[in-house]
Amino acid sequence: MHFELSHYEFKDSNSDEWHRVSETLVLQKLVDVFDPLTPLLAEMLQGKEITTPEGIFRMRKSGNE
Repeated sequence: MHFELSHYEFKDSNSDEWHRVSETLVLQKLVDVFDPLTPLLAEMLQGKEITTPEGIFRMRKSGNE
């Protein structure tokens, strides 16, 4: 069985550039803004982007370096 770690990206509200961020940062920022968090994580696992007042978070697609 092959497991792949999730990678996350963040795009600032004033930028068009995506940056890699840690899972810890993503979860902390989402917890600060949204309650409950579980539905948002489910959306991210389905490929959706999550918008916060600071910017947008998403999971990186496999193979995107």
